[in-house]
Amino acid sequence: MGKELTCHLCSGKAVLKFEEFELDNGKIIIKESPYYKCSECKEEFVTSEQMAELSNQINNNFVFSRPIINAGRSLAITLPSDIVQYYHLKKGEKIKLIPENKKEIRLKIE
Repeated sequence: MGKELTCHLCSGKAVLKFEEFELDNGKIIIKESPYYKCSECKEEFVTSEQMAELSNQINNNFVFSRPIINAGRSLAITLPSDIVQYYHLKKGEKIKLIPENKKEIRLKIE
């Protein structure tokens, strides 16, 4: 990734910059997120490579791994407190388990 690109709007010089990128009203912050800013028209943009890297960071950093445990005669998983707080979950609420394939299950809050 170069430090300068040609702006796609005005053909001016766009310079590589870094800043915090906030999602969901600041609940998720990605530090040092790269983008380009044109010194002529002030357009701000990211390359497809930068967008792919940001997507990878989000998908890799916001994943919770939980062990399967015994709960009586059933198997169970616990929910991390961050997920509980984010979705405002309460005891007794229902979550629907939707099989996607042999390796994936989607959860839906009812």
